Amino acid sequence: MATVLIVSSDSPVGQSASQHLAAKGYDVVTATSATEGLRALHGVEVDAVVFDTGVGDMTAADFSGWLRRQSPDRNMPLLFLVSAAQRWLPGSVPLRIGRDALLSKPFHPEELEEALQPLLGTPTAPAPRTLCGGGLSLDRGLFALAGDAGSITLTPTEFRLLEYLMERPGVVVSADELLEKVWGFFPQTGSRDIVRTHMRNLRAKIRHTTPGREIVRTLPRRGYRFVV
Repeated sequence: MATVLIVSSDSPVGQSASQHLAAKGYDVVTATSATEGLRALHGVEVDAVVFDTGVGDMTAADFSGWLRRQSPDRNMPLLFLVSAAQRWLPGSVPLRIGRDALLSKPFHPEELEEALQPLLGTPTAPAPRTLCGGGLSLDRGLFALAGDAGSITLTPTEFRLLEYLMERPGVVVSADELLEKVWGFFPQTGSRDIVRTHMRNLRAKIRHTTPGREIVRTLPRRGYRFVV
């Protein structure tokens, strides 16, 4: 089984990731700082590195640069753990297309394994470029939403919000879950007013493309549901 180095100063994140991967049969090496992670590479051969960009002693770019210089395998894949906001900042992490990947925090441990598999040569089916449902078509490449009455461009946050709901048709999603998965807040943090404001703006754009239909419904005290 593959050997994975996990670099994270966030104890819950590091422990959850290492325990899940170890339970799945991976050999796991952990480090609580970027410096410690680079030292670990001198004593063990690893197949991939999971790097939490929240570590304070080195940026993602600096760690990647040191890794390329120190590691005998200059093509070693990197999985960067990033905040939801950081994921959409151009150039925030030094990604090599096809060799590295991003995973937004917080995440389910199984999502970590799914993100690692293609980097380790166990490819998974790529997400389709276009997500369809409820008479809408969401273009992941262009951040564009299209319906019977036309199309409109979404902001990155509006896109992530609608994508999350469209991937769960008919499922009631709470505001707290959206704050965690779309905005990257930790559990029980973040204001639900953030969700309400963006949902209001998103609904206005949905009405522009598909007028006369309530595609995203609010269930009082429960959350939101994408209707197909």
